[in-house]
Amino acid sequence: MWKWISIAIIVVILLVLAILFSRIRLKLDIAKHDNDDRAHLEIRFLYGMIKMNYDVPAILITGLKKGLLYRLDRNKNIHKMDASVDSGNIDTEKIKQFIHDVRVLLKGTKSFNRWLRHTLAHVTMSKMEWSTNISLADAAYTATSTGILWGLKTTLIGFASSFVRMDCTPKLYVVPYWVDRLRFTTTLNCEANVSLGYLMFSMLILSYRIWRVPGGPEAWKRVFFKKPEDIQANSES
Repeated sequence: MWKWISIAIIVVILLVLAILFSRIRLKLDIAKHDNDDRAHLEIRFLYGMIKMNYDVPAILITGLKKGLLYRLDRNKNIHKMDASVDSGNIDTEKIKQFIHDVRVLLKGTKSFNRWLRHTLAHVTMSKMEWSTNISLADAAYTATSTGILWGLKTTLIGFASSFVRMDCTPKLYVVPYWVDRLRFTTTLNCEANVSLGYLMFSMLILSYRIWRVPGGPEAWKRVFFKKPEDIQANSES
């Protein structure tokens, strides 16, 4: 009997270690071809046994008042038949609400920025490809915009590499279109991964930092479990 109990304990320990040493893998694909905008996010963990897919097949900028309209599709998440479609808009009021929520979380967490930097330092970027084609209907303007885009891309990649580990050489392309009409296309493909065990440890550290601040847990509850009337009151204030 003790033999089978020992075997069961060893199997459980090996399963726990296998889970802790597994990695969460993220794959992001963004494409914009003139007026066609699409984005796809795939999350895989537990050695690919669980997959989550999110698609944004439509993005429409309607102006400052209505903001940005989007549609979010959840496809084959955990269960093969699990799928749903959400739609909404991101306007100035929601941006203000987001900034307000971020300030509340920062006040309700001890050294949140330090925790975030330490967590991102364990994220490994394994693939980064960013290609852009542009035309401003004028050769001089197109050439100038090409140089600006090169500078912008290198700056953004350099900024990102100061937070996450770059395990690849980023492939950046900016190709001018020498045509007499406006045209803009861009595709971004990147893959990243992080240890599931470290992520769980990081969540424990975050919980500890929240509990160390008086009123910290209540602040997080207000942000993530807010009622519609609370959102309206914050927007009006």
